[in-house]
Amino acid sequence: MLNSMITKQLQAHTLQAGKLKRSWHKGTRKSTRFGASHDFSDYRMYEQGDDLRQVDWNIYARTQKHYIKRYLDEQELSASIYLDCTNSMASSPAKWQLAKTLTASFAYIGLSQDDRISIISVHGEQAPYLYRKGKGHLYQMLQYVEEIKAKESSLLFSEAALNHVQRKSSVSIVISDLLEPLDSVIHTLKIIQANRQQIYLLQVLEEDEVDPSFDGDYMLIDSETNQEVNVTVSDFTRKSYKEKMQQRMEFLESFCFERGISYLVCHTGEKVEEILFKRMTSKGWIR
Repeated sequence: MLNSMITKQLQAHTLQAGKLKRSWHKGTRKSTRFGASHDFSDYRMYEQGDDLRQVDWNIYARTQKHYIKRYLDEQELSASIYLDCTNSMASSPAKWQLAKTLTASFAYIGLSQDDRISIISVHGEQAPYLYRKGKGHLYQMLQYVEEIKAKESSLLFSEAALNHVQRKSSVSIVISDLLEPLDSVIHTLKIIQANRQQIYLLQVLEEDEVDPSFDGDYMLIDSETNQEVNVTVSDFTRKSYKEKMQQRMEFLESFCFERGISYLVCHTGEKVEEILFKRMTSKGWIR
């Protein structure tokens, strides 16, 4: 799923987050807050109640004034990756493989940089892979993602995701084709954001879902409801479909922009390296 060239590049990158939540666990990311790390920041005057162990007695000997040393705090990033495992994702082998590869890539970056990673296969057969940290989990994580399978459900992806919101996370990465009612998608994004999380929304589509290339008469079957519909694909039909799909994506983009959510659309015709190391870096998702 991830070849050696990609994993080598992934180890050189980090997941980005604007603000980190307070955690009970120390991490390797420097915070703007002050704490007890070994990275000195500056001095301030001693105040009643301060820890006397933080007084710099060398400065006191020179100035006869008490100064406290301040150090940068170290926090960990906790990231949750929500993978859409509905039939509309898994029924396309190329789309399913791309979605799982991107899921594994995000998790690989996080574990390599000592972040705390959770993978939630929404509608998947496996139990969530929660709060793993460290390179020692890389092989287990890759195996977990490789074995993720979709499972039929009457719930939409966005509805089911609400049952798995990880409130301790600083970053939530949502990977889905988003081919369901937008009202439901928007409601779920608002709930995740209400927990003070930065959201990266990644819409993964089959190439033909962006730009249909086929002509003629077809019976289309909805992969979620199994509903059948007869369609004649012509230039007019194709143009109408592309316009509606474009309007849908523009609406999502506008909503995400207003809410401070980062949104990216990719399709199966793109190379994984191009998505990860060019498009995502330019969006500021990874560095």
